[in-house]
Amino acid sequence: MFPILVWVTAIVVGMVMALNASFMLASPRGWFKLPPWLRAQGVLTEAKYASGWGALQVRLCGAFMLATILWVIWAMFFESR
Repeated sequence: MFPILVWVTAIVVGMVMALNASFMLASPRGWFKLPPWLRAQGVLTEAKYASGWGALQVRLCGAFMLATILWVIWAMFFESR
């Protein structure tokens, strides 16, 4: 039972991270419109990070998160042991 709970938790966390990262990469302004419990923005404010240099930083963070998720999935399923 415990391994199933761990896998379900990992999948849910991964999906939420992927959703956040996708919104961050596609539209930082749209990311700020997500519900607060979903976006996990921390101390970032829309006024500072929705446009300009701040938006580029949010997009880079989203790209890094997606790349990390894909790297972990690749390592789990395709790397030889």
